[in-house]
Amino acid sequence: MSRIYLVRHGQASFGSDSYDRLSPLGERQSVLLGQHLRRIGFHAETWLSGSLARQRSTLTALLQGMEAASATDFHEGFNEYDHEAILGAYLPRVMADRGLTPQELSPLLGDNRLFQAVFVQVMRHWIEGTPHERPPFETWKAFQARIHASLERLARSGQERIVVVSSGGPISLAVQAALDLSLEKTLALNWSIYNASVTELRVRQGALALAGFNNVTHLQLAGEEGLLTYR
Repeated sequence: MSRIYLVRHGQASFGSDSYDRLSPLGERQSVLLGQHLRRIGFHAETWLSGSLARQRSTLTALLQGMEAASATDFHEGFNEYDHEAILGAYLPRVMADRGLTPQELSPLLGDNRLFQAVFVQVMRHWIEGTPHERPPFETWKAFQARIHASLERLARSGQERIVVVSSGGPISLAVQAALDLSLEKTLALNWSIYNASVTELRVRQGALALAGFNNVTHLQLAGEEGLLTYR
């Protein structure tokens, strides 16, 4: 039986010029996970990440915490959807629908609750394939197919334990595949996944089964305020 451990990247730099890099807190979260895995004697045959900077940096910091050699293996199949392209295509439409002006964009980014509500609407347009005037980018169906194909590749590898650093979207789709969840519940999962959390899947007779979800024991045991984040 194979086990696949999906780690969400540490906190990224939301609201900055470049989201795709770990914040200092994100680095700390990732190191703490590695230290915890070292303490419990965890081992795996394969350590890999998506190719995004925040994913690769998380894996580097995790292995640093384990006092293990750095891993250079990455697989673009576990990359997150391009949220910047999706926002660029649909955010103006959603803001207009909500009666928000372009001048209200900066306050929107600073209000987590309001931004979440707007982003859910943006995602709906993407999932439904609403036409837009921006250059083409990955569709929802293509994103789903990519994640499922990447998981199947790991499931067929025959390796006992595989650790993959990815993002909330791919992890949500992995859980959907294991539990046959509705789209509504899959989206709800996406918003609930902690940074640097661990989700465990087991492969039985070629099928995925969920063995653990959104585990942040390593952050809770650290006893440091503010370690639990979603973005």
